[in-house]
Amino acid sequence: MAYSTSTLAKGCFGKVYKQKYNDTWAAIKKVPQQVISRKDLERECDVYNKSDHPNIVKLLGNITLTDGKWVIPLEFIFGEDLETTIFKAAKSKIQLTPANKGIIIVGMCEGLLHLHSKDIVHQDLKPENIMVEHDTNRAVIIDLGLAKFFRRGLNSAIDMGNEAYAAPEVLQRGVQRDQRSDVWAMGKIIAELCARIRLYTPSVCPTKIKETLKDQPYCQAVCRMVEPDPTLRASIGGIIYDIRVAGGKGTAVQKDHLKLPSPNIGRNRSPSPVNRPAHQMRRDPSPFRRDHPPVNRPSPPIDRSPSPLNWNRAPRPELKHSPQTGLHLSPSPNRAHNNLNRQHLAPKGGSDLTKDFTKMQLYQEATKDLPCNLPTTGRVMVRRFEQKDGEVGKWEQKEVVTRDGQIVKFDDIKFDSK
Repeated sequence: MAYSTSTLAKGCFGKVYKQKYNDTWAAIKKVPQQVISRKDLERECDVYNKSDHPNIVKLLGNITLTDGKWVIPLEFIFGEDLETTIFKAAKSKIQLTPANKGIIIVGMCEGLLHLHSKDIVHQDLKPENIMVEHDTNRAVIIDLGLAKFFRRGLNSAIDMGNEAYAAPEVLQRGVQRDQRSDVWAMGKIIAELCARIRLYTPSVCPTKIKETLKDQPYCQAVCRMVEPDPTLRASIGGIIYDIRVAGGKGTAVQKDHLKLPSPNIGRNRSPSPVNRPAHQMRRDPSPFRRDHPPVNRPSPPIDRSPSPLNWNRAPRPELKHSPQTGLHLSPSPNRAHNNLNRQHLAPKGGSDLTKDFTKMQLYQEATKDLPCNLPTTGRVMVRRFEQKDGEVGKWEQKEVVTRDGQIVKFDDIKFDSK
């Protein structure tokens, strides 16, 4: 029986063909033996094996050497690439309704979230490397040939990604691509999908996104993803909740541990901090502590999305400190000076007691369990994780960014594979 061997794509490392593989259609990638080393081939195979997710293309079998070419059998997606969907409407079979946009955007972000949870950086995210299945609108990230493992800030990859989707730090300073540059590229892709226009890369910034997307549901999330300063840019774990809600895959609930309390909260039926005696203020539970929810306030519902990952802002379990705990401190011009002046981060009181009280609680929540003091200007990130049977079982990340004595960013993210 004759099968189609039509060429699907051509790149600098080889060609991809549509062929039968074990009685199923597959995208067969063929790479000349001399253009890729065995080490890189083993690394690529390892990336595919650790990326088992509905929104990541699958490796169907072993990589073999035939007629001087490495043969890599990959899942065949019956659909079109996102480049066609966005910019070639006449050829596209995808109707970009709000619901379909939601399925596509949430799907590709779930795929990126899974890659980053495995310490994998894609490095070459662009519309051509995201396929959309015609019947289901499932988004699938493909072409992991340039993907690398990124652990403890070390990455041996050579920057060969597309400049049109390169973050500012990559273009301007030649910084190696990492998880943050992946997030920037994904933000630009989402903006182009929503607006159906090609954005000029150097112009992409939160201001440009607001002008382009205006009141569209993904506007605020994308603004955080394309923040020019990578230290202030949202992680995919920190933004996935907002993406799910905008795409209709989550429930819009209040983030109580970040919400500033009003001086007149009727539902609590308790006096405002301004009118409350000092000894009562000390005994009352903090409005920012997740293990003491406010009276009569329902707990946020658990996210039941189909993703195997379940990122949420839930109460933190007692985790044993792993010897692999990492601490990342941004360099400060004068660490000693920062420590002497860190009292500016915690309010000293004033005429507006309610405002000072809430700032104090935010400071206490942000610094809880940190192994060091917050600098006046800088970034502190702590990661804790536990491994079981070679896989990450529990993973936590806490990030606090300060600028001129003010907390400008605070992320507290938890992942539990159970």
